[in-house]
Parts: sequence; structure tokens; C-alpha cells
Amino acid sequence: MKKIFFILLFSILISTLSYADSLKLIGNVGGYKIEMFIDSSDFETGEFTGKYRYLSQTNFLDIKGQNYGNVLYIEEFYNDKQTGTFLLEVIEDKITGWWYNDTKTLKADLFIQEGNNKHLIAKNLDDYNAECSDEISGKYEVDYYYINDYWTTEEKQSYELGYGGGSAKFEEQVDGSLKFEIELICGPTYHFATAEGVAVKKDDVYIYSESLYGDEACEITFKFDGKSVYAVANDGLACGFGMRAYIDHKLIKVKD
Repeated sequence: MKKIFFILLFSILISTLSYADSLKLIGNVGGYKIEMFIDSSDFETGEFTGKYRYLSQTNFLDIKGQNYGNVLYIEEFYNDKQTGTFLLEVIEDKITGWWYNDTKTLKADLFIQEGNNKHLIAKNLDDYNAECSDEISGKYEVDYYYINDYWTTEEKQSYELGYGGGSAKFEEQVDGSLKFEIELICGPTYHFATAEGVAVKKDDVYIYSESLYGDEACEITFKFDGKSVYAVANDGLACGFGMRAYIDHKLIKVKD
């Protein structure tokens, strides 16, 4: 009898310790109340795992997610079969967005009730920037994730993980010029702005100028400030960018 009691007590203790390190969310999906626990996360990758259930049900569904800054992408599984997807935006202690599968889309609203908020924190560009030197040469990035509803119509709701931003690589040359490659994705239709070449230093900026299309030259200016760069192009058409694509971005250094 003592052995059975010890096993039960040990099981309760392990369960309590497990939940103590969890982040508990409460809310609803399509009006149905749920509770969700995120109990394991990786700061380096932004990946996390946990489980959730509808309060009207006893069974939990497993979840596997990815933290994209202020957007969470979560896949749910039952008996190892994916049954749905969450796409949620984190706004302070409120987490709101959508749950969907192949047949329907439901509004989802969650709130942080208790637990360890570390599970919603992942390594970001500022963290990488802090590890870099002040040298100009290196890789720079900017990113922005959001819930993209561009393809939603009156007939069908459609949501996806939206992304804007990109990267640039710079290499200082012995003559003082700057070799560069830059690629950016713009807008909900994901048009590309790409360019590469050699920029020449003039005063406190580097300027790339080349006649690529038509009479007007493509001009891209790079102004560095500490471990960041502000890049701007004069004309998307002259630079051969995709429709609605442009360069007018601040990027920060993420790798030497």
C-alpha cells in the first residue's frame, strides 16, 4: 500500500513540476473554449511543443510550433496525424488569429493565463547583431512576419504566414569600394527586389549607379550607421525589380 501511495505521490510531483515550467493559454477557437500548454521550447531555433484540448473534451491534441517574432505557426496532431493549423499574432498578453484545416477556418483568441513566458521568446536579429563586429563587411538582414490575408475573398477565407524583408552581403574592396548583393521580398504578393554590383564611396555613403533598363540609371545608396545599413533605390523599374518591389529598408548586421 505504501509503495502504491509513493508511486501516486511521485507521479503527481512530476506532473506538477512539468506544469510549473509550462506556459498556459486559455481562450476559444470558433467560440469553443480551449486550454493550451506550451512546455518545451528552443531559444536558438524558435521551435516549441505542447498540447491543447477543447474543454468539452478529455483528450489532448499534440502541438508543434515555430516562433516567428510576433507570429506563431502551430500544427496540431492527433494520433500522429495532422488535423489543423494555428496562425496567431502575439500582441502583449493576447494571442489572436486563425485555426484552419482543409475544410474550414475558425477565429482563434487566446490569452496568457499563467506560466513561463520564455516559451514565446526566440533568438532574433538583434541577438545576432550583438555578436557581430563593427566592420562593414558581412551579412545584414531585415525581416517582418505577419498573417497574410491578401488571398481572402468573399467566397473563401485564406490565411498564410506572410514574410517581408531579406538580406544583403557586403565586402569591402582594397580600393575603398564596396561589393554587394541584396535581395528583398516586398508586400503580400512577394515581389522581389534584387541587385548586385560595386558601390563607390562618396562622402559618408556608398553609391551604385548603372544603366540597366531604359534611359534612367538604377541608383542604390547605402548609408552605414554602426552595425546597420540604410539602403534605398531610386526607381524599381530602372533597377529591374518585380512589380511593387522596392528597396527602402534598414538592415542590421547578423554575421561577420
